[in-house]
Amino acid sequence: MQTHKPTAGNSSSETKEVSEDVSSNDELPTLEFPSSGKLKASSRRIHQKIGCGYFVAIGIGFFGSFVGFVIANYYSGREIRRFKHAQYQTQMLADYKNALVQAKLHSYSLAALVEEPEELSRKKADFVKSIDTVNDIEFKISKFINDKPAKLAATEATLQALLSDYEINLESYTQQLNSILEQLKQPYAQQLSVQQQLLQLTRSQTAIQLEQLDSRLNNILQSAEDQESQRANNLEFSKGIERTIAIASMLLSVAIAVVVAWRTSRAIAEPVVVVTKVAEQVALKSNFNLRAPVTTEDEIGLLAKSLNRLIERVSQRTNELEKAKELAEAASKAKSQFLANVSHELRTPLNAIIGLSQLLQEDAVDLGVTGDFAIDLETINTAGKHLLELINDILDLSKIEAGKMTLYPETFEVISLINNLVSTIKPTIEKNGSLLEIDCDRELGTMYADQTRVRQVLLNLLSNAAKFTTNGKVMLKIERQKDFVADVPREIITFIVKDSGIGMSEAQLKQLFQPFTQGDASTTKKYGGTGLGLAITRHFCQMMGGEIHVQSESGVGSTFTIELPTIGEQ
Repeated sequence: MQTHKPTAGNSSSETKEVSEDVSSNDELPTLEFPSSGKLKASSRRIHQKIGCGYFVAIGIGFFGSFVGFVIANYYSGREIRRFKHAQYQTQMLADYKNALVQAKLHSYSLAALVEEPEELSRKKADFVKSIDTVNDIEFKISKFINDKPAKLAATEATLQALLSDYEINLESYTQQLNSILEQLKQPYAQQLSVQQQLLQLTRSQTAIQLEQLDSRLNNILQSAEDQESQRANNLEFSKGIERTIAIASMLLSVAIAVVVAWRTSRAIAEPVVVVTKVAEQVALKSNFNLRAPVTTEDEIGLLAKSLNRLIERVSQRTNELEKAKELAEAASKAKSQFLANVSHELRTPLNAIIGLSQLLQEDAVDLGVTGDFAIDLETINTAGKHLLELINDILDLSKIEAGKMTLYPETFEVISLINNLVSTIKPTIEKNGSLLEIDCDRELGTMYADQTRVRQVLLNLLSNAAKFTTNGKVMLKIERQKDFVADVPREIITFIVKDSGIGMSEAQLKQLFQPFTQGDASTTKKYGGTGLGLAITRHFCQMMGGEIHVQSESGVGSTFTIELPTIGEQ
């Protein structure tokens, strides 16, 4: 520890330098916040990351669902168009067939109506109308074929050939029918002959060819109906495919949206997690060499920079505290060494004073000297012993703080220690008009510990009880018990010192075992003492593997409980 000796010439300058150093060292770290514009821009950046990420996720979900619906609708619409084409084809062929059948039926009934001119004329008109219907449907079929549909009931050439054959044969059949009916307009026409010719026409080669064409038409119509049925089945299947495509596209788009949202959240959260882990490592392991990586320029980057500055400042303060601790420990060690040396130097002349005062007391008794001289000798002897006890306490505390206190365990009878202790402390207790009560088990047995320190601990507690109890009762209770430490059984000796003295408050109990501390100033002034006895007592109990507990109530009394193992720690 360096010291500076200021001189008259440089005292002011050195004082100024010292004040500047102090102010610079004591300056607290400050966080430089960005301006309002920069902070808004920074906020917008991180908000844009979050907003854009979720906007993209929602957009992907919507677009994926929309594409799925478009594909599903296209597939379903294609099947619907195919089904309608097949249905329209079947309907036209069926209408074509029905018109042909109607034309044949009308032509076949003409032979029976030869004798009824009006009915014959009406039936002929129906026949012509049916032929017109056939021609109209034939025109539609030709147009349908020319539109090049996806699939026909037969090949285009087959259908064109069928229609052409029908057209030729129907035209021939119609001409033959008209020529026969024209005979009825001549005078003296024989109706029977016309009737026979009409019947022969129904069995003519043209009628036979029409029958063959009907058979071909029926086959094509059956193929068209089968095709329509297949298209209907395909349409139903396409509806299921449509639902599947829609659901699959929605699920896929939602999955992609979730992945995008997760990636966005991860991109934002990862720097925060890294900063948090760095802070945890610094807090748990005190590793001040760690630094949070600054990967962005937004709020997270500002957080990382602030954490790095905080770690640097904490590291600096920690180093300063460690140096201060080392200096304090060195000072404490020097103090303890000094106290030990001073106590040792004081004990030697005190022992001489106590010894000489005892010799003078014996000489005074032998010479029969009484009065003030004998009282003065007694005062000298008592004051010397009291001062020696204080010095011994200071020396013990110094050794404990310096880590040089050594125990010397031995095996001894507990009851012998108690009897010796009672004979020592009983006069002191009775001097204040109090009563000493002993309660102990019959078989206390032996214990392996430092007998001197056990006696010192009990003597400190009994002396305090005697000092703070007037016209009351002091009880010492000793029990041998079994205890468990980490599930390992062991035997302990419990010493309980209970008094009916002045007691202590809660505030006094909190500072009870601190060195050089007593209940309050009035207690020190009235009863004396240095406040070392209980601090040393607790240290000795802990060194021997035990513990001390206290319960007290102001104005009622105090109870101290000491638990020591029968086989003390080495």
